[in-house]
Amino acid sequence: MKRVIAMKVTVYGAGNQKLYTDELNLPERYGGEAPYGGSRMAMEFAMAGHDVILAEPSREFLDDEQWSMVEEAGVTVTDNDKEAASEAEVAVLFTPFGKGTFSIAREILPELPEGSVIANTCTVSPVVLYYVLEKELKLERTDVGVSSMHPAAVPGTPQHGHYVIGGRPTAELDMATDEQVSRCAELAESTGKKAYIVPADVTSAVADMGSLVTAVALAGVLDYYYVGTQIIKAPEEMVEKQILMTLQTMASLVETSGVDGMAAAINPELLVKSARSMHLLDEQEELDAALKKISDLNDDVMKWIEGAEVNHTDLVAAQALTGELKTVIGDRAAEGTIRRCMRKMFE
Repeated sequence: MKRVIAMKVTVYGAGNQKLYTDELNLPERYGGEAPYGGSRMAMEFAMAGHDVILAEPSREFLDDEQWSMVEEAGVTVTDNDKEAASEAEVAVLFTPFGKGTFSIAREILPELPEGSVIANTCTVSPVVLYYVLEKELKLERTDVGVSSMHPAAVPGTPQHGHYVIGGRPTAELDMATDEQVSRCAELAESTGKKAYIVPADVTSAVADMGSLVTAVALAGVLDYYYVGTQIIKAPEEMVEKQILMTLQTMASLVETSGVDGMAAAINPELLVKSARSMHLLDEQEELDAALKKISDLNDDVMKWIEGAEVNHTDLVAAQALTGELKTVIGDRAAEGTIRRCMRKMFE
């Protein structure tokens, strides 16, 4: 068995237990026991032999018994974010979505010790977090890395058997050293969890709640790719371009018009009729399920869709557009534009 080397770890955010137990009903739905979320992560890190601080200013997120459980596990609790950062080799952000996480990350960055790594959870993409902190990371704290310690399930439930760690992005940004990424993976593995290291800009698609969309979309992509290339015998390039056109159309419409506007533009009734013509094999269970789901939309959902507004949308391939930007305005200006666009998604 690999020996655990103790690390100094700070977890920011305990998790709202009333949300987990009263609203989501996790004990009955998934199992496990409170406290869930960041507090459970901190407990498991401490029980694995690490020196752990849990920073949480909202005492009401846990009841007195749950706070006692956290402290009995060996976790030091504080409401002072800056002090909690002073010795953190790994700073895990189990924090509010978007701006809240940016604010906390910017506040603790000057306090972190040499060579620390900031690791996000489901609250923001690690690449967007890097872009938000880029000026400070490049000029003042070149030693600090950005990765992720994404639980990809609710900590404290039996489903939480893994962590998603952000490695080198597909965009080839120098966000963290190999050692910092390995440190996050070793921290995850020390708790008995499996560590998956994936490109940092892919973590959100496979680890956030939106992984439901990724799973369904991937099933459809693989189904069509097989039918298109092996049954219809269409050229691979044509099939891939049709997949690209479909995905970018849906994504762009959601961005400009919301889910209701996207559904209105697509027209569920028309989509069902068209997609049925692609049912060429008995084994297309994912298509069967999709057709049934879309065919059975209730009246309230249909009224919501029919009342939606479809706004102006430029249906262009994102990678082709970034390539043209670099050609027309130059690499530096284009990179700045790309960064601003990514940040806007979380503003």
